Amino acid sequence: MQQRGFTLMEVMIVVGIVGVLAAIAIPSYQESVRKSRRAEARGQLLEVAQYMQRFYSQNDSFAKSKDGTAVTIPIDLARVPRTAAADAQSYDISFAAPAKGASNPSLAFFKIQAARRTGGPMASDKCGDFTLENTGVRGVLNASDTVANCWK
Repeated sequence: MQQRGFTLMEVMIVVGIVGVLAAIAIPSYQESVRKSRRAEARGQLLEVAQYMQRFYSQNDSFAKSKDGTAVTIPIDLARVPRTAAADAQSYDISFAAPAKGASNPSLAFFKIQAARRTGGPMASDKCGDFTLENTGVRGVLNASDTVANCWK
C-alpha cells in the first residue's frame, strides 16, 4: 500500500521558503505604498502652488484678494489624499511661511508645506514634511533623507 501526503520535513521546507519570500516582499511593498503617498503629497503641493499663482495673477498679491480677504488654501487641496477619511489622511497642506516675506513686507512670497499627520500612516516616514516656495525651491523638514531623494 502506497502512502500519500507530505512529510513534516517537506512542509517545514515550504514554510521556510514562504517565510523568506514574505520577509523580502512585505517591506518592499510597504516602501512602495509610502513612495506613492509621498508622490501624491508632492503632486498636491504643486497643485496648491498653481492655485497660489492663479490667485496672484487675479489679485496682484499672495496674501490678500483685492477686496482684502486673506488667502486660504481650499479644503479639497489641504488634505492628502483628498477623499480619504480623516484617520487615513497622510498629510495636511498649509502655509509654512507668511504670504509676504517677513524680512521685506513688500516682497511677494509664499511657502507651502505638506506636513505629515500625527498618528497617520506617514507619521514616521523618512522624507518628513515637504515644502515648496513660490520660486520653485523644494525642501524637506524633519527628514532623514535628502531633498533630492525625497522629491524624485
